[in-house]
Amino acid sequence: MAIVEAAGLPGLVLLQRARVADVDFGRASFDRLAPTGCTFVSCDFRTATIDKKLLPLFRAKERNVFRDCRFDGVDLRGVDPRASRFEGCVFDRADMSGWNATTAEFVDCRFGGRTAHIRFYGRPWGPGASELDPKRTLNDFHGNDFSAAELVDVTFVMGIDIAKQRWPESPEYVRLDRIHQRLTRGRAEILRWKDLERRSEALQMLQSLSFLYMQQNDVVSRRVEPASPTAPDIQEVVWGTLARVL
Repeated sequence: MAIVEAAGLPGLVLLQRARVADVDFGRASFDRLAPTGCTFVSCDFRTATIDKKLLPLFRAKERNVFRDCRFDGVDLRGVDPRASRFEGCVFDRADMSGWNATTAEFVDCRFGGRTAHIRFYGRPWGPGASELDPKRTLNDFHGNDFSAAELVDVTFVMGIDIAKQRWPESPEYVRLDRIHQRLTRGRAEILRWKDLERRSEALQMLQSLSFLYMQQNDVVSRRVEPASPTAPDIQEVVWGTLARVL
């Protein structure tokens, strides 16, 4: 089925609460797509350019749902997912840099290859949270597979259930429960360091982690984040300390 044939409007495609299945968006021809409340099933975005004609996919007032869709290798840097819902979608090697997914939902999705500079939220957050219709207090986020991903500056906050996802098994990552108890005990241990400069840098890192994870209990993180202002060796020691204190 072609998008234009389904809409019956040349150039401008208006879809409301429609089910769109098995469409290759890299081959679809239209000037602008304006869907609202639609469900996209088994659609292929792998050769699509996400520009002004496709950005409305993610900006609908009544959110769109993407089910079993392919986003492998797609440049998604200009996308704000807003309240979109992704179910069983594949994001292998997709460039999602800059995503701040405050109200988006991800269920049973797969992420592979370099996955960088993203923040996922377990609860709606920010201005978009008040605009959700219907209102909700949680973002559905479970069953997602990050086991084949290289996570770089990717954070999971605001109550995401770490146990309900799959994670890389590499020692480059640390997974900790009871993060706030660990931060309290870790701070007490680091305060005993005699090197004042290293102690100050480590305490600043702890303060940043405490703020970042203020509504998160369990965490997954890269032991050394290249873009972090904290020296790599201190990052290693701080995470090691947090892992040991409980």
